Amino acid sequence: FHQNLSLPSSELFRFFAVYTLAKLIPSVGTFLVARTSFSNFLIFQFAHFLITSYLRKKILNKMKKLILFLTIFGALLSVSCSKSNSDEPTPNPNNPIVPTPQPNPNPQPNPQPNPQPNPPTPSPSDKKILTGTFIQLFNKGDWSEAQWDNFLAEIKDLGMNTLIVQYIGYINPSNNLTWFDSNNNFTTTKIKPTLQRILASAQRKGIEVHIGLLFDESYWQHQTDASWLQTQANYCIAIAEDIQRQFGTHPAFKGWYIPHEPEPYAYNTDDKIALFREKFIDRISNRLHQLNNKPVSIAAFWNSALSSPEQLQHFMAELAKSNLEIIMLQDGVGAQHVTLNRLAEYYQAAERGLFQENKNYKGVFWSDLETFASPNGQVPFHPATFDRVKQQLTTAFSIPKVTKVVSFAYFDDMYTQSPKKAQADALREAYKQYIKNK
Repeated sequence: FHQNLSLPSSELFRFFAVYTLAKLIPSVGTFLVARTSFSNFLIFQFAHFLITSYLRKKILNKMKKLILFLTIFGALLSVSCSKSNSDEPTPNPNNPIVPTPQPNPNPQPNPQPNPQPNPPTPSPSDKKILTGTFIQLFNKGDWSEAQWDNFLAEIKDLGMNTLIVQYIGYINPSNNLTWFDSNNNFTTTKIKPTLQRILASAQRKGIEVHIGLLFDESYWQHQTDASWLQTQANYCIAIAEDIQRQFGTHPAFKGWYIPHEPEPYAYNTDDKIALFREKFIDRISNRLHQLNNKPVSIAAFWNSALSSPEQLQHFMAELAKSNLEIIMLQDGVGAQHVTLNRLAEYYQAAERGLFQENKNYKGVFWSDLETFASPNGQVPFHPATFDRVKQQLTTAFSIPKVTKVVSFAYFDDMYTQSPKKAQADALREAYKQYIKNK
C-alpha cells in the first residue's frame, strides 16, 4: 500500500516501526506518535487501519482453512469408525444363516428341523497324543459321582477331552438293560442314575461326552437282515428320544455314537452296504439330526485276513455316503486283525476311500486305537506294551486326514484302578513320560 500513499520506503519503514512499538509498548508508541507531525500521525492511523484489516483477513482465511480441514478430517474419521463397526456381523432375525439340512430318505411325521451339525473341529496342537477314549458301563452302573470325577480327572490330566460311552443300553442272553431312566418297553433293567452322574462329572472336568445307543449282540447274526435292522433302528431312535428329553441340553453332551460296527467282509457288495446305510444308519442319524444338531459317529473295522486294502477303500467310500459327521476306524492291532507293518497300508486305503473315491464326504476321520493285547486276538485281553502303542500312534498320525485318535480303552488298559493294574500302570507311566517329552 506504500505505492498508493506515495511514501518513500524509509517513511514506510518508520511508520511500521512506530506501529509495532505502539502495539507492543503503548507508552513508547504514544511518545513516538507525539513527536511526529499531524500529517504523519494521520498516515500512521491509516497504516494502522490497513495493517489491522490485512492481518484480520489473513487470520480469517487461515481460520476458515483450519475449520474446513477439521470438518473433513472429522467426517473421514466418522466414516472409518462406522465401517470398522460394520465388519462385525449383526444377527438378522429375518434372514438367519444356518447350514442346510440334508434330505431325509425316511421322513418322520411332522419333523422338527434342526441345523445340520458341523463335524467337530480339531483342537490345534502340535502334540500327537490320545485325546479321547471309549468306556463300557458294565460294573460301573453304581459308580458315584466322586468315582467318575476320579476317572475323568485322570484322563484329563493325560490330555484327553472326549469320552465315548460305547452303548447306553445292551441286550444279550445275560443282559437286558439301560444305564439311565428310559421309558422304553424292550429293556427290563433300568440303572437310573448312571448317565446323569457321568454327565455331571464330565461338566465339572471339562470332558465332552458322546453317547452310544442300544446294542443288541445278535447284530452279528443279522448284519444284512433288513427287517432286523429296521426294528433295531427303531429301538435306537426310542432310546435317543428318551436321552434327548432328559439330557438334550446338558452342556457335557456333545455327540451321538451308533455302536454297531460295520466291516467290508460282511458288507461285501454295494447293495449290502446300501441296505445297512439306508435301513439302519440313515434311519437313525436322520432322526438324531431332527432331535438336535450334535454330530453322529460310527466305528468301522476290518480284518486283513478277510479283506484287502482295495476292498476296505471301496467299503469306506460307500459307508461315507451315510448321514454321518464322524467315521472312526478301529486299527485292529489289539484284536490281531492286522500286523503293525501293514497298518499304514490299510489306513491309507481308508483315507482314499473317504476323501478321494467318495468326493462328497464332509465329515472327519478318527482313529480308534486298540491299547489291549492277547496272544491270539481273543479274550482274555490285557494292556499292551507302550512300544507297540507308540508305533500305533505314529502310524495313525502319519495319515494326513486323521484328526483325532481315541483309545479302546483307558479303563481296562491304563487306569490306576484297572483290573489289570500292574500292566496298566506300566503302560500309563510310560505313556505319561512320552507325552511329557512331546
